[in-house]
Amino acid sequence: MTHYTGTVPDTRRGPDWRDASACRDINDDTFFPQPGDTAGTEYAKAICVGCPVLRTCLEAALAEEGGRTKDNRFGVRGGLTHGQRYALYTRRRVSSVKAA
Repeated sequence: MTHYTGTVPDTRRGPDWRDASACRDINDDTFFPQPGDTAGTEYAKAICVGCPVLRTCLEAALAEEGGRTKDNRFGVRGGLTHGQRYALYTRRRVSSVKAA
């Protein structure tokens, strides 16, 4: 039998790289412009340019998206569009195969 101790477990997360991101206080929709919205895409990418965790964000996006196709990647992450991240992922994969 388990007895209630009167304490509630702390479910808050600890510090995270996202806490230092340039986009932390910006509406998420900003980073998911409609297809063909070049101005919206460029605006989102401009926010990323000076971000102190840009590289970490990009690497997290690439790791999360893994082998997904270009059509299964969304938004601007790490300063790149879904297509740009797909191209970077593909280049890296081809380079690692050639190096092996």
